[in-house]
Amino acid sequence: MAKRSNHVVPSKEKGGWTVKKSGSTRASQSFDRKEDAVKFGRELSRKEKTELYIHKKDGRIQDRNSYGKDPFPPKG
Repeated sequence: MAKRSNHVVPSKEKGGWTVKKSGSTRASQSFDRKEDAVKFGRELSRKEKTELYIHKKDGRIQDRNSYGKDPFPPKG
């Protein structure tokens, strides 16, 4: 089973930012500001206990946060 996650990505249609679930083509929610999208994504990921990936404007991953059950001790 693939890990579930949420992604904060730039919106191509509207020019703002969207929060999407991994593997989904539709956005969970759209925002004008990145800060608002990150805040919503964090709350959603905490509630769902999933990973949150925050992307840059060019699409590369800027930051990643885990709100699920992390292995302890961490691998690596």
